[in-house]
Amino acid sequence: MQTRVWRCSAAGLFALAMIPILAAPVMPLIDFYDHIARFFVLAHLAPGSGLAQFYRAHWAPIPDIGVDVIGVPILGILPPLPGAKLIAILILAVLYGGVLYCHRALTGRNSLLVATLLAPLLYSYVFNWGFANFLLGLGLCFWGAGWWLSKRHNPRLAVPVACLLSILIYFSHGVTFALYGILLVSLEIGFYAAAPARRLGDLARMLGLLAVQAIIPVLLFALWMPGVLEAARASALRIPPAHMLVGVMPVAHNGLHRLAAILRVEEGPAYWFDIATFLLQAVTVLFLIWRGKLAFARPAWLLIAVAMILVAAVPSQMLGTTYISDRMPLFGALCLLIALAVAEGPWRAPDRAAAGLLVAVVAVRLVAVTAQWQGYDGYLREFRTVAAAIPSRSVTLGVMVGSGHHETDVPRCEMFPPLLVSLYGHGVPLFADPNQQPLLLTGDLWKARDGLQMRAVLPSEMTRDYNPYMTLAGEAGYDVLLICNRHLLTHPYPPGFRLLAETPHFAALQAKR
Repeated sequence: MQTRVWRCSAAGLFALAMIPILAAPVMPLIDFYDHIARFFVLAHLAPGSGLAQFYRAHWAPIPDIGVDVIGVPILGILPPLPGAKLIAILILAVLYGGVLYCHRALTGRNSLLVATLLAPLLYSYVFNWGFANFLLGLGLCFWGAGWWLSKRHNPRLAVPVACLLSILIYFSHGVTFALYGILLVSLEIGFYAAAPARRLGDLARMLGLLAVQAIIPVLLFALWMPGVLEAARASALRIPPAHMLVGVMPVAHNGLHRLAAILRVEEGPAYWFDIATFLLQAVTVLFLIWRGKLAFARPAWLLIAVAMILVAAVPSQMLGTTYISDRMPLFGALCLLIALAVAEGPWRAPDRAAAGLLVAVVAVRLVAVTAQWQGYDGYLREFRTVAAAIPSRSVTLGVMVGSGHHETDVPRCEMFPPLLVSLYGHGVPLFADPNQQPLLLTGDLWKARDGLQMRAVLPSEMTRDYNPYMTLAGEAGYDVLLICNRHLLTHPYPPGFRLLAETPHFAALQAKR
């Protein structure tokens, strides 16, 4: 396929894949709008501003700030809702382009079939979590790997650029820098194993060049890690043990949860739908491999094996980062795609039918995601109605009834409390770990957040009665509670609050002072 035709086709496919985002009134992503609110605050945080009474900037050379660097200037220009869509599209564009670039560098060919299989993976389990910095770092990881594979025989050019890319990957997300190292080391060993004449000195030389890329990120990590350990020690001393807090602890992740993250690596509107389309795609790809139309590049076999081990064995939490195991299936799927080589020559009718089936499954998935996300239009309208009744600059807490994240079919609410910050200027607790985000909470918001953490467990899918949590939130200093999915409450509102506004799915309660 000619380069220009390929690029236009791949770009057109990406544009079609962005329809769910462009058509959605609000993207139902769990953590994403928390990040968007942080970008908005950092873009509009001026001395004496209303936001300054709740937040303080804390820029530092820490990992997990890649999207902050991009998002802050964007949110300084665009309104929050379209700005959020642009940031999401930019992140997915980096991921999409990086995987295709790496695939070309590894297999030597472009493939529209690989681009098609990549499209539904953009709406991954990880994307639905809203792990923005991880996804940006993962995209840069594949761009870096593609660059290295293309230029590895010219170290004078390859190493300086790769060192810069490795620093960008580290600042985007620390875990993706580790995956970048695993990716390149596995491929270099794979090239060595596949070489007709194996010389250990050549392998040592290439691994040494990879090690050069890690020098600056490892030094940055060494400077960052003591702060993480100190923060963990201080938190353990300050916050009482979970059994002493009010509330029900969430169910610990187990093997079934890990399996769900694999089967829902492409996440759609329902668990059964994701399982069915996952199995259909897997069986069809295996059929094409059996027919000799698809194969995995020989140097990538070790990488594929290592990726599968990561999927099966990586713990859920390490070094202050949570849900690590949930991220590995996406990395594994993308490793399979970059290694998938398409055979040259004509395809017979069964092969064309199998490829057509894959295209149809991808199209159905994108349509299903679009339809599901459109369903949040009513929720957004209700949210605006209730939010308009909240007094100006209130210290506000979101109470998400039935919140089970991926584990339940309860409509998501996590995007609405952060929108109170970016659309209405209220103070809402956002991600503000000084070792992970360039933002700190301050003033009454910090006092309320800290006071509630000392007394209550965050509600989960196991919570049945939300009144103790809401009562403690009022006592901790929160002025207003924004309740989402209020129709799922099993008890009347707690007596310490007055009703400000109410819709079928939302309510705003003001603490009686």
